[in-house]
Amino acid sequence: MKVIITGASKGIGSGIAAVLARKGYHVGLTARSQDLLKQMQDQIASDGGRCHIAACDLRDPDQVQAAFSKLIEQMNGVDALINNAGLVIRKDVFTLSLDEWRAMVETNINGVFYAVRVVLPFMKRQGGGHIINISSISGRLPLPGGSGYAATKYAVTGFSESLMQEVRDYGIKVTTIFPGSVDSESHRHDPDENHSWKIKPEEVGVACHEVLNTAPGALISQLEIRPLHRPPQKK
Repeated sequence: MKVIITGASKGIGSGIAAVLARKGYHVGLTARSQDLLKQMQDQIASDGGRCHIAACDLRDPDQVQAAFSKLIEQMNGVDALINNAGLVIRKDVFTLSLDEWRAMVETNINGVFYAVRVVLPFMKRQGGGHIINISSISGRLPLPGGSGYAATKYAVTGFSESLMQEVRDYGIKVTTIFPGSVDSESHRHDPDENHSWKIKPEEVGVACHEVLNTAPGALISQLEIRPLHRPPQKK
Protein backbone atom coordinates (compact mmCIF):
# COMPACT_ATOMS: atom_id res chain seq x y z
CA MET A 1 0.00 0.00 0.00
CA LYS A 2 1.23 3.48 -0.93
CA VAL A 3 0.65 6.03 1.83
CA ILE A 4 1.38 9.77 2.05
CA ILE A 5 1.88 11.10 5.58
CA THR A 6 1.99 14.81 6.43
CA GLY A 7 3.96 16.22 9.35
CA ALA A 8 6.10 13.10 9.15
CA SER A 9 9.48 14.45 10.25
CA LYS A 10 8.93 14.12 14.01
CA GLY A 11 6.43 13.33 16.77
CA ILE A 12 3.31 11.38 15.88
CA GLY A 13 4.04 11.60 12.16
CA SER A 14 7.45 9.96 12.46
CA GLY A 15 5.94 7.25 14.66
CA ILE A 16 3.28 6.52 12.05
CA ALA A 17 5.84 6.50 9.25
CA ALA A 18 8.20 4.14 11.08
CA VAL A 19 5.47 1.63 11.92
CA LEU A 20 3.93 1.57 8.45
CA ALA A 21 7.32 1.27 6.73
CA ARG A 22 8.19 -1.72 8.93
CA LYS A 23 4.85 -3.27 7.96
CA GLY A 24 5.84 -3.10 4.30
CA TYR A 25 3.99 0.05 3.25
CA HIS A 26 5.55 2.31 0.63
CA VAL A 27 5.53 5.68 2.39
CA GLY A 28 5.74 9.22 1.05
CA LEU A 29 6.59 11.77 3.71
CA THR A 30 6.00 15.52 3.80
CA ALA A 31 6.98 18.20 6.31
CA ARG A 32 8.57 21.63 6.20
CA SER A 33 12.10 20.52 7.12
CA GLN A 34 13.99 18.79 4.30
CA ASP A 35 16.78 17.86 6.72
CA LEU A 36 14.47 16.11 9.19
CA LEU A 37 12.69 14.34 6.36
CA LYS A 38 16.03 13.08 5.04
CA GLN A 39 16.84 11.69 8.49
CA MET A 40 13.54 9.81 8.49
CA GLN A 41 14.16 8.52 4.98
CA ASP A 42 17.62 7.25 5.95
CA GLN A 43 16.22 5.58 9.07
CA ILE A 44 13.47 3.84 7.14
CA ALA A 45 15.89 2.76 4.39
CA SER A 46 18.28 1.31 6.97
CA ASP A 47 15.40 -0.81 8.27
CA GLY A 48 14.68 -2.09 4.76
CA GLY A 49 11.67 0.14 4.07
CA ARG A 50 10.66 2.14 1.01
CA CYS A 51 10.34 5.89 1.44
CA HIS A 52 10.17 9.04 -0.65
CA ILE A 53 10.18 12.58 0.72
CA ALA A 54 9.06 16.02 -0.41
CA ALA A 55 9.31 19.13 1.75
CA CYS A 56 6.45 21.62 1.63
CA ASP A 57 4.52 24.11 3.72
CA LEU A 58 0.95 22.83 4.00
CA ARG A 59 -0.31 26.39 4.32
CA ASP A 60 0.58 26.96 0.66
CA PRO A 61 -1.73 25.08 -1.75
CA ASP A 62 0.75 25.37 -4.62
CA GLN A 63 3.51 23.77 -2.54
CA VAL A 64 1.12 21.00 -1.48
CA GLN A 65 0.16 20.32 -5.10
CA ALA A 66 3.79 20.17 -6.19
CA ALA A 67 5.00 17.99 -3.31
CA PHE A 68 2.12 15.53 -3.50
CA SER A 69 2.37 15.27 -7.28
CA LYS A 70 6.07 14.45 -6.90
CA LEU A 71 5.39 11.74 -4.29
CA ILE A 72 2.53 10.20 -6.27
CA GLU A 73 4.74 10.04 -9.35
CA GLN A 74 7.64 8.49 -7.42
CA MET A 75 5.40 5.92 -5.71
CA ASN A 76 3.40 5.30 -8.88
CA GLY A 77 0.11 6.13 -7.17
CA VAL A 78 -1.46 6.70 -3.77
CA ASP A 79 -3.75 4.42 -1.77
CA ALA A 80 -3.99 6.33 1.50
CA LEU A 81 -3.39 9.77 2.98
CA ILE A 82 -2.72 10.37 6.66
CA ASN A 83 -3.24 14.02 7.54
CA ASN A 84 -1.15 14.31 10.68
CA ALA A 85 0.52 17.74 10.45
CA GLY A 86 -0.78 20.16 13.03
CA LEU A 87 0.21 23.18 15.04
CA VAL A 88 -0.52 23.09 18.78
CA ILE A 89 -0.69 26.40 20.66
CA ARG A 90 -2.45 25.96 23.97
CA LYS A 91 -3.37 29.47 25.07
CA ASP A 92 -6.67 30.85 26.26
CA VAL A 93 -8.60 33.43 24.29
CA PHE A 94 -7.08 36.28 26.32
CA THR A 95 -3.49 35.45 25.37
CA LEU A 96 -3.73 33.86 21.92
CA SER A 97 -2.47 36.35 19.32
CA LEU A 98 -4.03 36.94 15.92
CA ASP A 99 -0.94 35.55 14.22
CA GLU A 100 -1.10 32.40 16.35
CA TRP A 101 -4.80 31.96 15.56
CA ARG A 102 -4.18 32.35 11.82
CA ALA A 103 -1.21 29.96 11.90
CA MET A 104 -3.31 27.20 13.50
CA VAL A 105 -6.23 27.74 11.13
CA GLU A 106 -3.96 27.72 8.08
CA THR A 107 -2.10 24.58 9.17
CA ASN A 108 -4.71 22.52 10.99
CA ILE A 109 -7.70 23.24 8.73
CA ASN A 110 -6.50 24.60 5.40
CA GLY A 111 -3.59 22.17 5.22
CA VAL A 112 -5.93 19.20 5.64
CA PHE A 113 -8.21 20.51 2.90
CA TYR A 114 -5.34 21.19 0.48
CA ALA A 115 -3.94 17.67 0.97
CA VAL A 116 -7.31 15.98 0.54
CA ARG A 117 -8.17 17.85 -2.65
CA VAL A 118 -4.92 16.64 -4.28
CA VAL A 119 -5.36 12.92 -3.58
CA LEU A 120 -9.11 12.59 -4.13
CA PRO A 121 -9.00 12.62 -7.97
CA PHE A 122 -6.48 9.74 -7.94
CA MET A 123 -8.55 7.74 -5.44
CA LYS A 124 -11.77 8.39 -7.34
CA ARG A 125 -10.25 7.18 -10.62
CA GLN A 126 -8.94 3.98 -9.07
CA GLY A 127 -12.22 3.30 -7.28
CA GLY A 128 -10.94 3.38 -3.72
CA GLY A 129 -8.61 4.80 -1.12
CA HIS A 130 -8.42 5.75 2.53
CA ILE A 131 -8.01 9.13 4.21
CA ILE A 132 -7.10 9.25 7.90
CA ASN A 133 -7.31 12.65 9.57
CA ILE A 134 -5.53 12.94 12.90
CA SER A 135 -7.68 15.15 15.11
CA SER A 136 -7.31 15.29 18.89
CA ILE A 137 -9.26 14.72 22.07
CA SER A 138 -9.57 18.50 21.87
CA GLY A 139 -11.67 17.92 18.76
CA ARG A 140 -14.28 16.07 20.81
CA LEU A 141 -14.13 17.51 24.31
CA PRO A 142 -13.86 21.21 25.24
CA LEU A 143 -10.69 21.82 27.22
CA PRO A 144 -9.80 25.08 28.99
CA GLY A 145 -6.67 26.90 27.96
CA GLY A 146 -6.77 25.98 24.29
CA SER A 147 -9.90 27.36 22.65
CA GLY A 148 -8.19 28.23 19.36
CA TYR A 149 -6.59 24.81 19.02
CA ALA A 150 -9.87 23.10 19.96
CA ALA A 151 -11.70 25.13 17.31
CA THR A 152 -9.37 23.89 14.59
CA LYS A 153 -9.65 20.27 15.72
CA TYR A 154 -13.45 20.48 15.90
CA ALA A 155 -13.24 21.74 12.32
CA VAL A 156 -11.16 18.70 11.34
CA THR A 157 -13.80 16.46 12.93
CA GLY A 158 -16.67 18.14 11.10
CA PHE A 159 -14.83 18.17 7.78
CA SER A 160 -13.93 14.50 8.14
CA GLU A 161 -17.46 13.39 8.98
CA SER A 162 -18.94 15.29 6.03
CA LEU A 163 -16.15 14.13 3.71
CA MET A 164 -16.88 10.53 4.63
CA GLN A 165 -20.46 10.97 3.44
CA GLU A 166 -19.33 12.64 0.22
CA VAL A 167 -16.79 10.03 -0.92
CA ARG A 168 -17.97 6.67 0.44
CA ASP A 169 -19.91 5.86 -2.74
CA TYR A 170 -16.61 6.03 -4.65
CA GLY A 171 -15.11 3.35 -2.39
CA ILE A 172 -13.07 5.89 -0.45
CA LYS A 173 -12.91 5.53 3.33
CA VAL A 174 -12.45 8.40 5.78
CA THR A 175 -11.38 7.86 9.38
CA THR A 176 -10.88 10.41 12.14
CA ILE A 177 -8.44 9.46 14.90
CA PHE A 178 -8.58 11.26 18.25
CA PRO A 179 -5.32 10.76 20.21
CA GLY A 180 -5.19 11.72 23.86
CA SER A 181 -1.93 12.82 25.48
CA VAL A 182 0.97 11.70 23.29
CA ASP A 183 4.64 11.70 24.25
CA SER A 184 5.74 13.81 21.29
CA GLU A 185 7.77 16.95 20.77
CA SER A 186 5.78 20.14 21.08
CA HIS A 187 6.12 23.60 22.54
CA ARG A 188 4.57 22.37 25.78
CA HIS A 189 6.79 19.27 26.16
CA ASP A 190 8.84 19.70 29.34
CA PRO A 191 11.74 17.19 29.30
CA ASP A 192 11.95 17.38 33.09
CA GLU A 193 8.42 16.02 33.57
CA ASN A 194 7.38 12.38 33.67
CA HIS A 195 5.86 11.47 30.29
CA SER A 196 5.88 7.69 30.75
CA TRP A 197 2.09 7.56 31.18
CA LYS A 198 1.42 9.04 27.74
CA ILE A 199 0.72 7.28 24.47
CA LYS A 200 3.82 6.73 22.32
CA PRO A 201 3.81 8.02 18.72
CA GLU A 202 4.37 4.48 17.45
CA GLU A 203 1.12 3.40 19.14
CA VAL A 204 -0.76 5.85 16.93
CA GLY A 205 1.07 4.25 14.02
CA VAL A 206 -0.15 0.80 15.06
CA ALA A 207 -3.70 2.15 15.20
CA CYS A 208 -3.34 3.56 11.68
CA HIS A 209 -2.09 0.19 10.45
CA GLU A 210 -5.12 -1.57 11.95
CA VAL A 211 -7.55 0.98 10.52
CA LEU A 212 -6.01 0.67 7.04
CA ASN A 213 -6.40 -3.11 7.19
CA THR A 214 -10.13 -3.33 7.83
CA ALA A 215 -12.19 -5.43 5.43
CA PRO A 216 -13.01 -3.73 2.10
CA GLY A 217 -16.67 -3.32 3.03
CA ALA A 218 -16.06 -2.06 6.58
CA LEU A 219 -15.19 1.42 7.80
CA ILE A 220 -13.92 2.59 11.16
CA SER A 221 -15.11 6.18 10.92
CA GLN A 222 -13.83 7.32 14.34
CA LEU A 223 -11.19 5.98 16.71
CA GLU A 224 -10.25 7.46 20.08
CA ILE A 225 -6.93 6.52 21.72
CA ARG A 226 -6.28 7.45 25.34
CA PRO A 227 -3.54 6.66 27.85
CA LEU A 228 -4.62 3.95 30.27
CA HIS A 229 -3.25 5.83 33.26
CA ARG A 230 -3.81 9.35 34.47
CA PRO A 231 -0.91 11.80 34.71
CA PRO A 232 1.04 11.53 37.94
CA GLN A 233 0.14 14.04 40.61
CA LYS A 234 2.70 16.79 41.07
CA LYS A 235 4.16 17.00 44.54
